[in-house]
Amino acid sequence: MKIINRMHPTARLSGAGLLLAPALALGLVGCSVESGSDALTDRLANSPAVVDRYRGPTVRDFRIWRPYVAVNEFPIDPDEIRATAFAARLVAGDDPVMIMPLHPALQQPDPIVNPDAAQAARSGVTKIMFSEAFGASDAMRQLRQVIEFEEVGESDVDRWTHDLVAVSTGSLARGLRPLQFATATPGVGDTVWMATAVYAGASPSRVAHEATVIRIDGDGRMEYRFANSRLSLQATAGAPLLDDEGHVVGVHLAEPGDEDSTAEKPEGGVFGFGVSAAELLRVWGVEPVLVDRRTGNQQASSRKTPMRRNFS
Repeated sequence: MKIINRMHPTARLSGAGLLLAPALALGLVGCSVESGSDALTDRLANSPAVVDRYRGPTVRDFRIWRPYVAVNEFPIDPDEIRATAFAARLVAGDDPVMIMPLHPALQQPDPIVNPDAAQAARSGVTKIMFSEAFGASDAMRQLRQVIEFEEVGESDVDRWTHDLVAVSTGSLARGLRPLQFATATPGVGDTVWMATAVYAGASPSRVAHEATVIRIDGDGRMEYRFANSRLSLQATAGAPLLDDEGHVVGVHLAEPGDEDSTAEKPEGGVFGFGVSAAELLRVWGVEPVLVDRRTGNQQASSRKTPMRRNFS
C-alpha cells in the first residue's frame, strides 16, 4: 500500500511550488510583473514565518519521520499527521529502532504516564506506518514489531518515559539515517533544538527549532522556551531534542499545561516539555551508542536483550 501524504505542512524548497503557486497566481492576475513583485514582498514581510538564518545542527533527509499508528479503536488516517518519530541506534552493530510517542495515536493531548495505561496502548497497537517528515519521499513504510524492555526500577511508577515506544525497523533499517545519543543531559540555560517539520511559524527549510532549557526535574522532565514566539507545536510530539552537534539529548512530548506553570517561567512565548534521553535509556536498561560531545568519538555500549512483540 502506498499512501501519499498530501497534507504535509512543510515540504522542502524543492516542493515549495506546491505551497507558493496559488499565492503567486492570485498576486499576478491583472497585475504587472513589478506590481506582482511588490505584492509578494509585502506578503513575505507580513508572513508569520521566521526568516532569520538557520544556525542549528544539520538534520539530513531520512532522519525525522511521521508515524501513523493504529491502536485500539483508533485507525490510521493518512490525512491526519499527529506526531513525529526518529530513528536511533541503541547498540553498536544493531539495527536502529524507531522511537515514537503513544498519546497522539489515542488522540490525547497529554503524554501517557501510567504504566497500566501505557501497556494497554502498546498491546492495542495493530499497525504502524511511517513516512519521511520533510517530504524527501512520499512512500509509506510499515513496521511490525514493538520492542518490550524490562524497565529498570519499580514497574508500577508513573513515568514520562511510558509514553514512548521503540519499534524494530527490520529490513527497512538500511533506508534510515539514525541519530546518536549525547553523553550528557543539558542544564538550565542550555540550548536544545527540536528537530521536525512544523505546521506554522517557521520557514519550510528550517529543520530544527531553537529552545532554551528553563527547568529540569529529577524524573527526567525537561521544560524549555522556544526562541520563535510564533512556532506551532502541532504534530511535534516525539521529535528529538538535539544539542548543537545534532546528538539526541531528549524527546519532546507536549506543551506544558496550566498546572505545569512555575514562578520561574518567563512571561509569553511558546513552551514545550519532554523527557531527557538519559532518563529514557536508564528506564529501558540500555547503555546505548554514545558520542562524546567534545571529540565526536563513539563509546562502547551494551544492553539487556529486549522482547519483541509482533502485531501484524
